[in-house]
Amino acid sequence: MVDITFATPDQREEVEAFMHSAFPRAKWGADGWTRLLANRWGGAGGEFAVTARDKGVLVGVMGMNDSIRHTPRGPQRYRNLTSWYVLKTHRGMGLGERLMHTAMADPEVTSTNLTSAKAALPLVDRIGFKILDAQRNIWRHSGGTPLSHTLDPLNDASLSPVDAQVLADHAALNLKPAVVETQDGPLTLVLSVKQKSDEYVTHEVLYVGQPDLLARHARAVADTLLPAEAAVFSVDSRLIADPHPDAIETIEVPRFYKGSTMLPSEIDHMYSEIVLMDMKLY
Repeated sequence: MVDITFATPDQREEVEAFMHSAFPRAKWGADGWTRLLANRWGGAGGEFAVTARDKGVLVGVMGMNDSIRHTPRGPQRYRNLTSWYVLKTHRGMGLGERLMHTAMADPEVTSTNLTSAKAALPLVDRIGFKILDAQRNIWRHSGGTPLSHTLDPLNDASLSPVDAQVLADHAALNLKPAVVETQDGPLTLVLSVKQKSDEYVTHEVLYVGQPDLLARHARAVADTLLPAEAAVFSVDSRLIADPHPDAIETIEVPRFYKGSTMLPSEIDHMYSEIVLMDMKLY
């Protein structure tokens, strides 16, 4: 019989070694698995993985990162599911499904799967995930006058307590935080800048502190933060209302979520493997 349980802190190194062995071509190496499974925002004693053991031997792992997200209804518990693996000898037994169900069993926790592999989509559907987003809005530089802004907001801007906490929680990661001074007030953003296309660099919005301001001033913000050529400003559709972009693109593999404590518009890409591992989003 295979036992499915949450890993304990004293099993962390074993789980890290298992995942490093399971994904030998992962670009981040052993140190990356340590970073991914350290539970940076949930605390060293918190839940960081679900394990499958056959007679005590580790045969499967579902990694995750926990955090508290702030919403208009108060703090909400959030769990981003990360890499998972079941040994070939134990596939076809439904262990992957059991690992996921265990990870998402608490109804007070909103769970996300932001980087699903295409091959896993049938399982994602069976588990009961809902599509979080399947489209993104795109702007290019239009030649407009840039707005006053800072790329060092923790030191140079007056931030709301929530924005300040989000930026402090993600310090030293490869992200581009910014505060742009719109005519209606300051707008806090966090972007990921990645070369996802040969033709242009994508400046992807991972966090929006004031969604209403972004909706009103997206064009000016793009002109402020983008270089004049070979770049696009990208915002997932759930993060901006009535945007009037230059283009709307389909996300190759949708982002997924499960839970009822957070609205889709409140679920961004922070506190996730995306930022921890400096990943390119679909």
